[in-house]
Amino acid sequence: MTGSAGAQPRPFPAPLALISHRLDELERRHDDTPPRGVLRTALLDGTDRHATLARAAMLRLHDRLAAEARQGAAQRRRTLPADRTAGDAWLSRLAAALAYHRNAASILFLAEA
Repeated sequence: MTGSAGAQPRPFPAPLALISHRLDELERRHDDTPPRGVLRTALLDGTDRHATLARAAMLRLHDRLAAEARQGAAQRRRTLPADRTAGDAWLSRLAAALAYHRNAASILFLAEA
């Protein structure tokens, strides 16, 4: 999943005056501090950008975790004799983690397209 050619360009952040106006609006609507989600959405220039950045962060997380599982499985395979790899519980767990994170990243990647 790393270095995918179909990656979307990063959206430009909103001008500071617009963000300031949104924060003033939030303060007027809430007596106490605004809820975290609402504040984050206002700072990130709307729900679309917030969702895009959250999806990109999840894609990077699954990509990193899949790479770690792949590297761990390769290291584990190198240390085991060939006749013990099929029944090794640790290697099975790493293979399952790799499959899970690859599938999750693929689903997120396809959802962007």
